[in-house]
Amino acid sequence: MRFTFRPALVDPSVPKPEVDRIRGWATAVVMAASLMDLVDLTMVNVALPTIRTDLDVPNAVLPWITGVYALAFAVVLGPGTRLGAAHGRRRLFLVGIGAFTIASVLGGIAPSSESLVAARSVQGAAAALMVSQVPHILDALFPADGQGRAAALFGAVIGLGSVTGPLVGAVLLESDLFGLGWRSVLLINVPIGLAGLVVGLLCIAERKDHPCSGTSIAVVRHARAGSRRRGGPPVVRSLFGIRSYAVGIGIELVYGTLGGIYFLAWCFHMQAGLGWSPVRAAVCMLLFGAAVAFSAGLARDALFPRYGWKALQAGVLTQLAGVLVYGWQTQHYGTGIQSWQILPALALLGGGMGLTVAPLPTVLLTDVSREHQRSAAGLGTTTYQLGAVLGMSLVPVAFLGPLDAGHPVSAAFSHTLRWIACLLAAAFLLMFALPRHPRRRPSDASRTGADDTSTIV
Repeated sequence: MRFTFRPALVDPSVPKPEVDRIRGWATAVVMAASLMDLVDLTMVNVALPTIRTDLDVPNAVLPWITGVYALAFAVVLGPGTRLGAAHGRRRLFLVGIGAFTIASVLGGIAPSSESLVAARSVQGAAAALMVSQVPHILDALFPADGQGRAAALFGAVIGLGSVTGPLVGAVLLESDLFGLGWRSVLLINVPIGLAGLVVGLLCIAERKDHPCSGTSIAVVRHARAGSRRRGGPPVVRSLFGIRSYAVGIGIELVYGTLGGIYFLAWCFHMQAGLGWSPVRAAVCMLLFGAAVAFSAGLARDALFPRYGWKALQAGVLTQLAGVLVYGWQTQHYGTGIQSWQILPALALLGGGMGLTVAPLPTVLLTDVSREHQRSAAGLGTTTYQLGAVLGMSLVPVAFLGPLDAGHPVSAAFSHTLRWIACLLAAAFLLMFALPRHPRRRPSDASRTGADDTSTIV
C-alpha cells in the first residue's frame, strides 16, 4: 500500500515545530470526536426519564432512543472502514462528524419520540463513520515508535468519556441550559462538531489505501466484487474456527445484552423509581465507573496474564455477589434506600465487570493472526453493540413491564436483577469452553490488538 498526505506533514522544508503543531491539532480533533461519541451515548441514558415524561414516550419506543444508536453504529462500523479505505480516511471522518452534528440538531429539536429515534439512528451511523477512521488517521499521524503513546492516550480518552458522560449529562439537565431541558444534552454536540469540522479540514492529512503499483486494476475490481458477493471480508468466516475467538464472541454478546438491560433499568430505577436527581444518579454511576476502571487495570496488568480465563470467571462471580447484595438491599430498603447503602453492591458489580471486560479483547485476539487483528476486533465490537441493542429492547419486559403492571419499583428492579444473574451464569459457563493454553501469550495478543480494540469500543 502507499498513502497520500497533505504536504504540510511530509514536506521536509516545513519546520518541525509547525509539523508538531499540526499533528497536535489533528490528534486533538480525532480524540474529541471519539469522546463526543461516547459521552453522547451515556448522557442520553441519564436523560431518558426526563425525555419519557416530556415527549410522553411509550414503553415500547423508549429503549430505541438509545438502542437505535447502538444498532446503527454496529451496522455501519465495518462498511465505514472499507469506505474509508476506498475514498479516503479524512473525507469519511469529516462526513461522519458533519452528519453527527446535523443529526444532533435534529434530535435536539425533535417534536416527538419517533423523530427523536430517527435522528438517533443517523447519529449512530455517523458516529461509526468517524470512529472507524480514527485508528488509521492515528497511524498516519504518528511514526511506529510513537503509536504506543497514541494508543495509551486514546485509551485514557475512552475511559474519561465512559466515566464522565453521565455526570456531564446530569449537570446539563440540572442547569437547564437556556431553558432547553434534555435537549441541551444533544445540542451540546453542535459547537463541538463545528469546531471539529474546521480543525479537521485544516489539519488532518488525507490517507487512502491504494493497490500496489504492480497490481492490475482489473484484479482489484475482481477482488472487490468477490468480497461483495460473499457479503464481507473473507477472513470473517475463518475466525470462527478459532475456539478462543468463537467463545469470546459469545461472551461479548452476553455482556452486551447484560449492559443494555442493566444500565437503562438502573437509570430509571434511580430517577423515576427512587426520585433521585440526575446528578445524584450520575454520581452513583461515576462510583461504579471508578470501580470498573480500577479492577480493569488490575485484571489487564496482573491477574489475567497470570491466571488466564479463571480471572474472568472470578469477575463473573464477583458480579453475581453484587447482584445478590443489591437485590437484598432493594427488597429490604425499598424506595428509602440511600446512596451510601448501595456502595458495597456497586463496588462488587463494577469491580467484577472490570475483571471480566478488560481482558476480553485479549481473549478474542490471542490466537488470531496479526493480519486479521483489525477484522477480528471490529467484529467483536459489532457483536457487543448488537448485544446492547438486544438488552435495551428487553428493558420493557425486564423492568418497565412489571412497573406498569402495578408492582413497586423495588420489585421491578429485583426482577431486572434476576435477568442479570441469568446472563452472568451463561457467561460463566461459556468461559469453561475457552482453551487452557492459547497458542500465543496473552501479553503478545494484547500488544498487537490493543490499538484496534481501544479505538472502536
